[in-house]
Amino acid sequence: MLGVVKQSESDLSEWLSTEWGFVSGVMSFDSEPLVLEPFQTAFLKNRSRFRWITKSRQVGYSFVFALEALARCHLREGHTTVFVSYNQADAIEKILIARQVFEEMPRAYQKKLVTDAKTELAFESNGPTKRISRILSVPSKPPRGKRGDVYLDELAHYSGDREVYTGSTALILRSKGQLTGCSTPLGRRGIFWEIANEELRKYPHHTRQLVPWWLSRFFCKDVAEAAKIAPHLPTEEAVAIFGRPTIIEQFDSLPLEDFEQELCCKFVDESFSWMPYELIIPCTHDSLRVYDDPTDVPEVRGRIVAGFDVGRTRDRSELAVFDQVGDVYRCVMLRTFDGVPFAEQEAELRRVLSVLPVARLSIDRSGIGMNLAENLARDFPQVAAEAFTNESKERWATDFKILLQRQDVHLPRRRELVGQIHAIKRRVLPSGKVSFDAERTSKGHADKFWAVALACQKERGAPKARSVDVGVRVIG
Repeated sequence: MLGVVKQSESDLSEWLSTEWGFVSGVMSFDSEPLVLEPFQTAFLKNRSRFRWITKSRQVGYSFVFALEALARCHLREGHTTVFVSYNQADAIEKILIARQVFEEMPRAYQKKLVTDAKTELAFESNGPTKRISRILSVPSKPPRGKRGDVYLDELAHYSGDREVYTGSTALILRSKGQLTGCSTPLGRRGIFWEIANEELRKYPHHTRQLVPWWLSRFFCKDVAEAAKIAPHLPTEEAVAIFGRPTIIEQFDSLPLEDFEQELCCKFVDESFSWMPYELIIPCTHDSLRVYDDPTDVPEVRGRIVAGFDVGRTRDRSELAVFDQVGDVYRCVMLRTFDGVPFAEQEAELRRVLSVLPVARLSIDRSGIGMNLAENLARDFPQVAAEAFTNESKERWATDFKILLQRQDVHLPRRRELVGQIHAIKRRVLPSGKVSFDAERTSKGHADKFWAVALACQKERGAPKARSVDVGVRVIG
C-alpha cells in the first residue's frame, strides 16, 4: 500500500518516478513506512555530479545510500551502483539493507532478482530488453571496470583515501553517474577534508552538505529551532538544550574534541596528538583476522607477545596479543573485560598462557593490578610485571610510534582502536617531565592503546652491570 496520496494519477506517476518519491511511496523497512529526514530528501534531490557530505555518526546516510541505489535499479535500465566502504563488514551491511527493503516492496514494483550475494545484488528488467541493474559493494579500494554511481562511505577513514577518490572519478566520466563522498571528519588531513573545507584549493563542481547531530530527529528534541541556534552555541550548551538522552550519554562518554569531531562535524586540529591519523591508518587492515578467544588463534609464525592493561573502577581491562616475526608485529587477538571480576580475569589470562606459546605477557602491576601481576608472575616466568610511570609510558609510546612510522605493526581496522591510539597526547608537566596519556571517558582511559603498547614494546633486557676498574699497587 502506498504511503502518500497524490491529487491525480498523473501526479502520482510522476512522483513515483523520482528517487525520493519511490523511496517514500513504495519502500518500507521492518514493515514500517519510510519517513525521510529533510536532509535525506535534500540528498536524494541533489543532481550534482559530485555530492560531498560531512556528517555526524548514525544519522542514516549508509541507509539512504542503499535506498537510493535500490530505487535507481528499479527506475532505470542497466544501472550500476558501486558502494565503497570503510571495511568489509560495512560493505556487506549496505547489501543486507537493500536486500531487506527489496523483500518488503510490493511485488508489482519489484524487478526480478537474479544475483543475490553478500556483496552484490542484480535485478533483471521486466521488459523485453532484460537489461541488468546491479548494486556492488566493496571495501576501501579503488573500484575498477565499472561505470555508474559511486558512493565513498566514510572516505576520511580510508587508508588510501586519495587513491580511492581518484580511481572513482574515472567511473563517472563516461556515464551520467554521480560520485558521492560522505564521512564523519577525521582530522584536518586527507582528500575528504580538502574537498569539504576547500582550504588548499577550490573544488567548484562539488556540492556540500553539512549534517551535525542536531539535524536528526532521533538525536534532537527540536530540529527546526536547533538548526537556527545550535551552530552558534558552545557544544555543552547545545547538548543541554536540544539533546535527547542518547546524545547526552555520548557527550558524557567522549572527550570534547572527539564528540565535536564524531557528532558536530568539526575537523579537529591534530597538532596535539602524539600519533596522527596519517601514521595509524596505513597500519590498519580490513583483511586481518583478529580473535577474542585463544583457542581460535591459528598457528602462529613467530613468537607470541601480549599486553594486559588492568582496568580500574571505571575502566575496562584490555588484552592485546601479537605474533612477532622479526621486527613486525601482527595483531592476532584482542579482548575486552568489562565488569569482569579480577578472579575471572586471572583465570582467563592463565588459559591464554596455557593455550598459546606466549613468550612474554607484559601486565600492568600498578595499583589494583599488583595482585594479579604477582599471582601470574609466580607461576609463569614469561609474565613481566610493568610499572606505569611517566618514564615507562614515554618509552612504550615512543616505541609504538616508531613501529607506526615503519609500518611494522599490523592492526585490525576498528574505529575505537584507531581513536584510542590517536587520543594519546604528549604534555610537558610543570616539573618539566613529559606525560603521555589520554582524557578519561566512561569507556576508559585509552586502555586498548596501552595494552597494545605493552605488547609491542621494544625488549631492552636487564641493564648491564657496570665494569669496575681495579687499581693494583705492587709493593716490594
